[in-house]
Amino acid sequence: MIRTYELMYIVDSSLPEENMKAVIEKISSTIKRNGELLDQQNLGDKKLAYPIKRKQRGTYILNIIKGENNTISEAERTLKITDGVLRYLTIRPDTTA
Repeated sequence: MIRTYELMYIVDSSLPEENMKAVIEKISSTIKRNGELLDQQNLGDKKLAYPIKRKQRGTYILNIIKGENNTISEAERTLKITDGVLRYLTIRPDTTA
């Protein structure tokens, strides 16, 4: 069943600009290969609430995705193995409200 998901991940902001763009492009291409990327927003560099992997700051990226469950599974697998990704969270927004 095709559903809409929101995927937010945090990239280490101390990465060089070209490496950060490469990480974002890698995740985007994985999503596009398995589903549809409706929107992608770079929410900018923010101070983390607590250190993650000894990092104090991170760049937040929000993706709106339309796809099946395997789309999310593949995106999360890619996020797990990608260096520079500190954390990620996928939700399915409630559309019945």
